[in-house]
Amino acid sequence: MRQTFYGGRLLKRLFGASKWSFIIGLLICSTGALAEESTAAAPNAKQMLIDQLLTWLPQDAADPAMLQGINDQRFRVPLCPHSFRFSFNDQSQRTIKAQCQASSWQRVVRLKTRKTPQAATKAFGYAYELNQSLPAEHEITRENLVKVSKPHRHIAQNALAKWPTKRVFASRTLRKGQILTTADVYQAQTVVVANQTIPAGFAISGDQLSLKSISYKVPNDALTDLSGLQHLAANRLIHRGSVLRKRDLKKAKLVRRGEEVVLNAKSAHYSIETTATALQDGYFGDQVKLKNINSNQIVRAIVSGANRARVLR
Repeated sequence: MRQTFYGGRLLKRLFGASKWSFIIGLLICSTGALAEESTAAAPNAKQMLIDQLLTWLPQDAADPAMLQGINDQRFRVPLCPHSFRFSFNDQSQRTIKAQCQASSWQRVVRLKTRKTPQAATKAFGYAYELNQSLPAEHEITRENLVKVSKPHRHIAQNALAKWPTKRVFASRTLRKGQILTTADVYQAQTVVVANQTIPAGFAISGDQLSLKSISYKVPNDALTDLSGLQHLAANRLIHRGSVLRKRDLKKAKLVRRGEEVVLNAKSAHYSIETTATALQDGYFGDQVKLKNINSNQIVRAIVSGANRARVLR
């Protein structure tokens, strides 16, 4: 400080007071220019960083809009005498480490997640709209419908996008202008129907039933084929023309206590049948006790059919 003071006095003696004031002004201006140049270096360095980073990035990500936070004033970048170095900082390649080795400077740059715009065709969907009101169980034909295009947000997830090939009926009363959903319709269905009245507890036989196409709505547990009905009985009174349901059936009691049963003893070399009295009830496949009528011997047998059993070996 003292040297500066004496240096200033020496300059004042050499150049005089007016020239001394001029020199001081030049020094002040040059100092301000240097400060301004130093301040302006940071934005230039940041632009260099951005340009080099965009060159380094893959083509699909080389977009200035993808760089997150780099344009913030708090993101300061020093002048780097050599090129900046870049490397991905995570496996998802959403963060990049930028480094300047000369100044031991490094910062992390984040990439924004690119939102893929939905195609215009995917923003809309097709649905079927009723052009008139229909009562429940009424058949719906293509003449009753208009195929419309609407934004997906206006179409229910279970809306009918493709019209069924079979006949379709209204599951409830439908109003004009309504978008049809799977809950609004049902199709004609082939189910098992009773040809005659079947009393409760009566064994089911094939001649009592048939398959029929029904246009009215049937229960969810309606039987749709005639297989697997042997050795079953009616769980309740089933009227003629009724749709047969799973809940209507139960295992048939094929052997009843006190009744006569055909008892079969069979092997590879012989087959003998005799008559026995059932000592207990039995369903198909049950093991029951029988009393041989001829020998009064108690035997164990497997129920194999209506009033029939097979001797256990």
